[in-house]
Amino acid sequence: MWPDSLVREIVEKRCIIHLGSGMSCQSVDEHGNRPPSWEALLNTLKDSTLSEVEDKNLVDEFISQKKYLDAAEVIRTKGSPAEYNAKIREIFIENNFIPSTAHKDLVNISPRIFSTTNYDTLVEGALIENSGNNSFTQYEHTRDGLLDSVRSPSTILIKMHGCAKHAADTILSRSDYFNLRKKHRSFFELTSSLYKLNTVLFIGCGIEDPDINLILENNNIETDTTNPSYAMVGSRSYAARIKETIKSQYNIELIIYEQYNEDDHSKFEIKLNELKDRVDVIRTKYGATS
Repeated sequence: MWPDSLVREIVEKRCIIHLGSGMSCQSVDEHGNRPPSWEALLNTLKDSTLSEVEDKNLVDEFISQKKYLDAAEVIRTKGSPAEYNAKIREIFIENNFIPSTAHKDLVNISPRIFSTTNYDTLVEGALIENSGNNSFTQYEHTRDGLLDSVRSPSTILIKMHGCAKHAADTILSRSDYFNLRKKHRSFFELTSSLYKLNTVLFIGCGIEDPDINLILENNNIETDTTNPSYAMVGSRSYAARIKETIKSQYNIELIIYEQYNEDDHSKFEIKLNELKDRVDVIRTKYGATS
């Protein structure tokens, strides 16, 4: 059940919706292929960018231990930058993934701010399909002007780890992330402040995923407030098994959809559609505009 308090936060434009890789995995290309998981992406980049067997073996070792940030570090420091850039563009741009029903429902929910750690252009595609090219303003860490947009009424898309269109600037490893903090300090501090000042709804984010871990560690969403943020997760996920820890450590309450097993996400879009319907009801009831 979606909490009334969260629905009101969305309707009143006080909720950031953050999209992780699980959101992208709802989409397919023309052949029915889905965007890669973290592990699949690292394996592909390992084979494409690394030439030394010992480096590949080290990446395999880190992946087997689920030390994804360490595996990414080897790829970024030892791999070919040109091959990395080409492969990121190939995977996330040239494969022409199509926005899913879930993406379209989220666009119709119409939050004030979308944020994502994904490299693909699926959210942009759904926003353009819904309202046109000029319906939102997009920011990556390399673009100035985010503060001015935050002060305006426009819809904002923040791509926190960059975009595949500019593959060289994407954030993959821990050192990439800390270089972001050093070289683009104002972007980092502003996004951190937005996460602390707004309710955040995480969708498609595994709490154990490296990208979400970096955000939780560095933005430190835990506060003294009694108002929580939220994350939509599957009933068989790791997050669901440590629900109380996530609440106490990060002040994040879980919205759970049912799963038959860890790989079953058949109820993902249904759960998001329920949220869209709840938002529509409250928006109509109180006469709020989208």
